[in-house]
Amino acid sequence: MRNPFEMLKQAHSLRKEMGRIDAGLAAISAEGIAGGGAVRIGMDGRMRITAVSIAPELLARGDAHAIERMVLEASNDAREKAQRLAAEKMRALAGGLPGPS
Repeated sequence: MRNPFEMLKQAHSLRKEMGRIDAGLAAISAEGIAGGGAVRIGMDGRMRITAVSIAPELLARGDAHAIERMVLEASNDAREKAQRLAAEKMRALAGGLPGPS
């Protein structure tokens, strides 16, 4: 049977490392763009939307369907970019994870 104190030590180390990974994901910033830049969506590595920008001239046109389509397109673009950046970050950060003893 494994030493319970060693298991607790590993659990603490893993919690600490997961906090570091979570902070790394939160620091990722990706931007999705649609409509030639008329709609921009910011997203972090946790896949949370951090910003939305819609050009005033697009809003002035009043074409809700076009705006909705561009917001969806920009959101998907941001998610794809954030996922790619998060995967790269995870590969780099996972190198420091403790392995089984």
